[in-house]
Amino acid sequence: MNGNTTTPLLSFRGLKKSFSGKTVVDGISFDLYPGQVVGLVGENGAGKSTTKNMLCGLLEPTGGQILVDGHVVERNEGHAHGISAVHQELSLFGSLTVAENMCIGSMPGSRLRIDWREMERIVREQLDFLGMDIDPHATVNSLGAGMQQIVEIGKALLHADKVLILDEPTTSLTAVEREKLFLILDKLRDRGIAIVFISHFLEEIYRVCDSYIVLRDGQQVASGQLADVTQRQLEALMVGRSFENSPDTIRPVTGSCEALRVENLGSADFRDISFAVQRGEIVGIAGLMGAGRTEVAEAIFGLRPATGDVHVHGKVVPERSVAGMKRLGVCYLPEDRRVNGLFLNRAVRENLSVAAISRFIRRGLFKLGFSGERQATQAVVDSAGIAIPHINVRVDALSGGNQQKVLLSRWMATEPEVLVLDEPTKGVDIGAKFDIHTRIRELAEHGAAVVVVSSDLPELLQLSHRILVMRKGRLVGEFSREEFDSVRIISLAASVDDKVA
Repeated sequence: MNGNTTTPLLSFRGLKKSFSGKTVVDGISFDLYPGQVVGLVGENGAGKSTTKNMLCGLLEPTGGQILVDGHVVERNEGHAHGISAVHQELSLFGSLTVAENMCIGSMPGSRLRIDWREMERIVREQLDFLGMDIDPHATVNSLGAGMQQIVEIGKALLHADKVLILDEPTTSLTAVEREKLFLILDKLRDRGIAIVFISHFLEEIYRVCDSYIVLRDGQQVASGQLADVTQRQLEALMVGRSFENSPDTIRPVTGSCEALRVENLGSADFRDISFAVQRGEIVGIAGLMGAGRTEVAEAIFGLRPATGDVHVHGKVVPERSVAGMKRLGVCYLPEDRRVNGLFLNRAVRENLSVAAISRFIRRGLFKLGFSGERQATQAVVDSAGIAIPHINVRVDALSGGNQQKVLLSRWMATEPEVLVLDEPTKGVDIGAKFDIHTRIRELAEHGAAVVVVSSDLPELLQLSHRILVMRKGRLVGEFSREEFDSVRIISLAASVDDKVA
């Protein structure tokens, strides 16, 4: 926060928002000062998106006041008051150029003629300030996710110069792209722009922000300086409970009964992959985007052709297929739950029972039906803590965390002995992540062998007994829990040296 300024750029006073008589945000109050970077945190459904949309003028508050430069405004018109947002879903036109996208809301020139030279000058000046060497004439579709995010930020800053709101800006970025984004935010802060940073990743909150606001169940439950609160305390404030069973603790593996062995697995995306997992062991696979982690997980489960062998419980699997791996007690959680995992337009009940549907089939002389499905799925919902009004609610109506719990619980119904989990907590809030971590550890403690593929290194450090590191389609290192070192793991994953460690 800039200590030389006493008047905030933007203030909320007792802000409320209701939909159809139901209050979803109640009594939000805070100030934003020049150069301040505030982390807006909370679980899914806490009210972050509604607050963000009121901040940038997309939603009209039901009650309370909004002040801009100390003056009450009847209507927050966002851009007119120097406020802009970069939403979770980018609003770029892929077939248009970078310059056209950035200036689309205010094309330079007259009503009859666009001044293309002025447009290019404006955009180059903005990109130069952001430190990005992006061709203004390039189409957005030709850029990677990281560069598209920068274009979206540049576009927002051309239309607003006081407050920038970023909603989960790093979800699709690599580690290198994230760091570039953080450096840009440092520049914006130095320029005096106030930033509201919304993220599930608390490590990013501590890297970027100087202060925080915690929302829970639509209410502001805490705020202050990040220097005065630990990450564990912030997590407890977000979910309304302390994390007594710390995910940092993990029971050591006892015995040496091998559940899964991969030998010389290879394809166009990876080669010479060999490792083993014991019963009760959690093995993490780390690596940058494109390292081949997901491809290996898919090959193990029979979703992708590959040479080499996979052994389950000491016996080689002759022909890997999804049905065959299921019969052997192996389950697979895909990286993208919405595309490859869930039936979004079907009920929670159906999504939970589909993997173990044979146990519910009742055959009669003239009819075919199901028996015990409702009771069984309700029991799963209760034990997994899936927050739904009833088991027939459609999955696409659930939060990301509850969707992920449904997907994981579907496989739990099959009582798996080997689990291959690809990004098991991607896009979920801290409370759901804690619950999923607890579930994974419990499965391992009951004898399951678990492989966790994750781009979230702190997650692997918390969960794993061992971490394998992949780079450019090869295994390049292995760390036991006693050897865990985040710097060494990242360095190995990101090294430009092709030599295997």
